Amino acid sequence: MEGAYSSNTIRSYRADFTIFDAWCRKDGRSALPATPETVADFVIAQSKCAAAATINRRSAAIAKIHRLLKLDSPVRTEEVKLATRKVFRKKGRRQRQACGLTSSFKKRLLKGCPDDLRGLRDRALIAVGYDTLCRRAELVQLQIDDLTINADGSGTMLVRKSKADQFAEGRLVYLSAETVTDLQRWLRAARLKTGPIFRGFYARKMKVKANALHPYSVVRILKDGARRAGLDEAVIKKLSGHSMRVGAAQDMAAAGIDLGAIMHAGGWKSADMVMRYIEHMDVQKSGMARLYAKEPLI
Repeated sequence: MEGAYSSNTIRSYRADFTIFDAWCRKDGRSALPATPETVADFVIAQSKCAAAATINRRSAAIAKIHRLLKLDSPVRTEEVKLATRKVFRKKGRRQRQACGLTSSFKKRLLKGCPDDLRGLRDRALIAVGYDTLCRRAELVQLQIDDLTINADGSGTMLVRKSKADQFAEGRLVYLSAETVTDLQRWLRAARLKTGPIFRGFYARKMKVKANALHPYSVVRILKDGARRAGLDEAVIKKLSGHSMRVGAAQDMAAAGIDLGAIMHAGGWKSADMVMRYIEHMDVQKSGMARLYAKEPLI
């Protein structure tokens, strides 16, 4: 699979199938090839500890490994479909949505970033993440050479590859003049002229590493920034690597930008996920919410 799929996808397949294999070994069953009854029982067992989306992903991993080894997939059988349906009816398929880092939240986080080297990086990362609607893996892979600064101070950035663009057609994204300023301050202070824009630091020295920041670090940076800004811990807990992406989509929808433009800005191929991101805002703008907001007639 190497070269045909992203490293994250391969890692996910490996981790999910390892869990299935360990369950089979413990229960004295065969993981390769697995019978439909085994997979169905695994799905039911997993429902006690895993979310519906996780179970669905693990079933996909089982099917993929079987196909790679030219074995009949046990997943697309009536036994597994019925077991999965039972889980979905019991647990529901709705996934928890990340807290959207909307413009007002973003400004609070940016204001709280210190003026040292780490603070300059964090400020630039949050600003760029919001403007580009990049997923965390896309954000840390942005390259200095792909930045273009326009005459009015704004900029464009090429996102070379994304989750929905596995063949690297790429997409251009917009950077505001304010974001370009934050980005240039970071690059100058870190003395970076080429390579990855966002990088980590050596533990005991405020020295910038040569390689790109790890995607998991994006969440930590957001949470640290939220704590500095004094946000409620319940809100901080809901922050994720998608928070900037969710918040920007919500702000664009609130500004009246049409769905097609939002999809283009975020690199979405389907409108389904965008609608999930903006549904909370839509509820607040719904006819019933507006009715209750009006003065009583009596």
